Amino acid sequence: MLISMTGFGRAEDKIGDTNVAIELRAVNSRYLEFVMRFPRGFEKLEDEARNHLQQLVKRGRVTVTMNVGSDQTSLGKPHLNEELLQHYQQLTNRSAELLGSDDATIPLEELLKLPDVISYVSDAEDQEKFMLAALEMLRSAADQLQAMRIREGELLEKNIHEQLSTLNGIVTKIRENDHTRLDTLVEKLRKKLTDSPAENDFQIDEKRLEQEIVIWSDKLDITEELTRMDAHVQHFSELMKEDGDAGKRLNFLLQEMNREANTIGSKANSTPIAHAVVELKNEIERIREQVQNIQ
Repeated sequence: MLISMTGFGRAEDKIGDTNVAIELRAVNSRYLEFVMRFPRGFEKLEDEARNHLQQLVKRGRVTVTMNVGSDQTSLGKPHLNEELLQHYQQLTNRSAELLGSDDATIPLEELLKLPDVISYVSDAEDQEKFMLAALEMLRSAADQLQAMRIREGELLEKNIHEQLSTLNGIVTKIRENDHTRLDTLVEKLRKKLTDSPAENDFQIDEKRLEQEIVIWSDKLDITEELTRMDAHVQHFSELMKEDGDAGKRLNFLLQEMNREANTIGSKANSTPIAHAVVELKNEIERIREQVQNIQ
């Protein structure tokens, strides 16, 4: 079963009187990485989110965003950090002195918006209830994300199976062209030597010629490459049935397929096979583009 690296999940609800929304977005990435965008004070939930998602996602870049309504009174009672407020005002006054300004006034509403001047304090029980409810929302969003990734993975798998079928057809065409290829090349070589004007009583050494033909034929033989190509395609199909964490191995197999295709093209010395190899490499590239989306 293939699983896509891309997906989206969202959960939105009220916890007490506070509107809470959690979004998860997953995109392609070579490794597993998380981008956590949580309001200040939700570090514990951030850790829980990372631990939960690591059980579902093996590769990709996942962005987790939590938005909490502007009215945070339900999270606790507002608390004024008097010492910090005075510190901000002192910094303002000192900055005015350094700049030679007579006006060091900052509107009170702006001072109160500065980080940590006002915080909300709730008792441990209320905070725990809020965190549990938020964690449940996160799990709901993660379920949506995973369901979407699985659906997209199923579509990718279907497309790749069709492309593998096309690829097998091209390999079959190459094999058919290969049946008489060596005999034709040998016949051309014999004809070329026979038709060459004899000089100084030049005679063809048939035994030596046969030896050279055997060596030459061995160098042009593509049977081994075609066999390995079949094995790679078979292994590729088997990997797609596994647990959904096969993206890197599938990509490696495609590299091996491309290497076999290049070798076939360089050894074949045949125009029909050369054209088929171009088709083969194009199909491998199309599959590779699909595999880039797989976990």
